Amino acid sequence: MTADPAAPRPASGDAAPPVSLAQRERLALWASGRPSQDQPTFAWSFPHTVGVPEAQAAWHAVVARYDTLRTVFEATGEGGFTCRRHGAAAIAERTFAVASPEDFFAVLCAPVDLTGGALARLVVAPGAGETLIGLGIDHLVIDGHSYHRVVADLFALLRGAEPAGPRPTVADAFFHEELTAAGSAAAGKVLDYWQRTTGGAVYPPLHPELARPGGAAVTPETAHATVAFDPSAPYARTALGRSARVLAAVSSALVPLLEPADRAAPLRFLLQSSRRSSPEKLNMAGFLSNWQPASFTVGRTDDDTVHEVTQAVFRSLRGHPLHHAEVVRRLQPRWYGARYLPSEPLPPYALFNYLTEQEPPHVGGRPGRALEVPPMGAYRLHGALRVYGTERADGSGAAVRLVADASVFGAGFAASLARAVGTGTGPVSGA
Repeated sequence: MTADPAAPRPASGDAAPPVSLAQRERLALWASGRPSQDQPTFAWSFPHTVGVPEAQAAWHAVVARYDTLRTVFEATGEGGFTCRRHGAAAIAERTFAVASPEDFFAVLCAPVDLTGGALARLVVAPGAGETLIGLGIDHLVIDGHSYHRVVADLFALLRGAEPAGPRPTVADAFFHEELTAAGSAAAGKVLDYWQRTTGGAVYPPLHPELARPGGAAVTPETAHATVAFDPSAPYARTALGRSARVLAAVSSALVPLLEPADRAAPLRFLLQSSRRSSPEKLNMAGFLSNWQPASFTVGRTDDDTVHEVTQAVFRSLRGHPLHHAEVVRRLQPRWYGARYLPSEPLPPYALFNYLTEQEPPHVGGRPGRALEVPPMGAYRLHGALRVYGTERADGSGAAVRLVADASVFGAGFAASLARAVGTGTGPVSGA
């Protein structure tokens, strides 16, 4: 069990960067001898030579630009942790690697050391007429919003251009606010919201009738679908509305496949949000994202379902200052840290994540081809269903990646759901 985040901190540590609620969950696992790997890692192949000195210089500039990449954590004993930021030159040297194409993924995907180690890695593998480039950054110091900025800045520098936008700021002020809220009445309101929405379950089953078979190993299956947007529809005017349209499309296709006895029972999703509600927070780099619950029913029509989902998403995302890690610690401590352990099958929960499409990295006028990275640690499925929506840059729709646990739904469920989403199966009648 990690130390209570609301407990007084020593005066000597006041000047040190804060350790967030989410970071404590991971660090507590590590300190207890249960390593957890959660390193978002991407790799590309370029059909030409990318110079190693140029790549090293670009990486040095990125490390200097992002304070969060220079963060190193240490355990202080009795469940406490501290962090400090090292100089750019030392961290850039430690985190840049040149590998052979054969050893590329072994070097890229090697676990980092959460206490005392650097938490990012750039790997370059020159080959005959091809260059592999891979980037891995641990979630202790990065989330999806920040990761996209790092990738964009890295490849801009590799092309000899300047990074776009202002230099990212650290999230220290955000984390201080979060830690203060954890010891205030605001925390109680967040826990009350979870009680109302999920009955206090921190990993609520997607549907009340859904259960994980005892002793069954998690068996992930992946499929892909596309959801088109109607530009004249009200939902198309906002990012929240478009994300709700995607979740509604998946949910409308999902219920008939589940064939529940109670079709009026609500679906419950955990929503991943960046928690960046202002320009100041949008410029913060670090791990700010959170999981927050949403509960809704599938309506009689597509419009009804989009409305239900939009309202649920709005309720979920507004003003909940307590991180999911701390909700777990307080409501169901037996699950604290479990989502980072591949050996720990969790209840059949569902996760929804929505991002916008990013321009493919390109160097020397040639785009890189995205490579499939071997699964690692927390990137192995834990719950029942993960829905990843990526909004197309032209606004015409969203690509949807579905990862479903065949031990919960049966073999072939992900593909069936993708077909139903792609053909517009649903709405549900008689709901």
